[in-house]
Amino acid sequence: MNLQQALSRERAAEAALLAGPLALLLLGWRALAASGFELPGGMVRIVAQAALCLIAMHLALRAVAPRARPEVLPAVALLALLGVVFVARLAPASAAQQANWLALGVAAFAMGLAAGRVPARLRSLTYSSGLLAVAVLVVTGLVGETINGARLWVRIAGQSVQTTEFIKAFLILFLAGYLADAGGALSRPVDRLAAARVPGAAYVLPLALVLAGAVAALALLRDLGSIALLLLLAIAMLYLATGRVRFAAAGFAMVLATGLVGYLVFGHVQARVDAWLDPGADPAGSGYQSLQATYAVNAGGVLGAGLGRGMPTVVPAASTDYVFTAVAEELGLAGAAGVVLAYAVLLHAGLRVAAEQTGTYERLLAAAVALLIAIQAAVIIAGNLRLIPTTGITLPFVSYGGSSLVVNLGLVGLLLGLSHAARASRT
Repeated sequence: MNLQQALSRERAAEAALLAGPLALLLLGWRALAASGFELPGGMVRIVAQAALCLIAMHLALRAVAPRARPEVLPAVALLALLGVVFVARLAPASAAQQANWLALGVAAFAMGLAAGRVPARLRSLTYSSGLLAVAVLVVTGLVGETINGARLWVRIAGQSVQTTEFIKAFLILFLAGYLADAGGALSRPVDRLAAARVPGAAYVLPLALVLAGAVAALALLRDLGSIALLLLLAIAMLYLATGRVRFAAAGFAMVLATGLVGYLVFGHVQARVDAWLDPGADPAGSGYQSLQATYAVNAGGVLGAGLGRGMPTVVPAASTDYVFTAVAEELGLAGAAGVVLAYAVLLHAGLRVAAEQTGTYERLLAAAVALLIAIQAAVIIAGNLRLIPTTGITLPFVSYGGSSLVVNLGLVGLLLGLSHAARASRT
């Protein structure tokens, strides 16, 4: 890195764009105070810490990846600082902890930046990443804690860590490396089996084994939401790597089959689907959360009730599973659309980073990061709006949750490191 790169116009544009998220943080803080809402203790420290975390990520970009695209960090910052405001609103006792997780996420972001600059080293971890994903699932099954019917948490140093967030990162590395090696073979018929042409049959087996192992382990842990997310990611990646519609069709059939099996086998999945189909059948029980979420979205109107002036905490798990309904109630359709737009900007920027890459592995890795965040956001928002059954996964960067925030910031750092490496190589 040289001084000219660190002081480039793109980093200056990024700094200007970051003024928006910082203003949102300050306005959110003052709006909560003006509404008469009882702010969490140490709110000044929480706001200052969140702002410093944002500045630290910007400085890390200037130092480690000065050629990275400038629109990614502002979109992420908008979502993350909105998350700090809404965690303070919905779960005041957890606001300081969310700010601490954000600080830890800055370290993960910096590590991701450094890793993205050396993609060849990441590629050497392809198969070990796949094995690590399955191994973490097994460990979670053996020593994990069961919360809300799913065994997804491991207690480390007094904190509950959701291990499926780390598994997603491992599977991204595996999928990108494996499909970079086998994508060409998978895209054309190369073998004959019983007189029928099979597309890359010999190359499908390792991918199928890792995915089947992950899906089976997640099923035993009763995490159908993560199963759907990982399968949708694998479908998108297979299509990007091969261009074959049949893989996408087979993947969607697997998602539907998994959902059907989950409905028949797991009581909590059946309860969620039934509540989605007819929440009015048990309005005070299984349908309560869905009905209250619908009322909250309707109550928001176009401009919302105002931050601190609605009743979003009536919805159970508002700070985690249903934070989007809280945004829709207090910031209205305008605020909810702004959140969706921020994810759209992030997806577009991530795919542009992928398009800039010169190597297949780097292109697939960048696309995997962008698609994972976008798919997760789409699934949770659709669940909040009752377009699909709820899945229990978090809204990236916005929901309360340390492991999700830290891992996603690390993945964004990886994306920006890849962006810097690709753009720097052309000069």
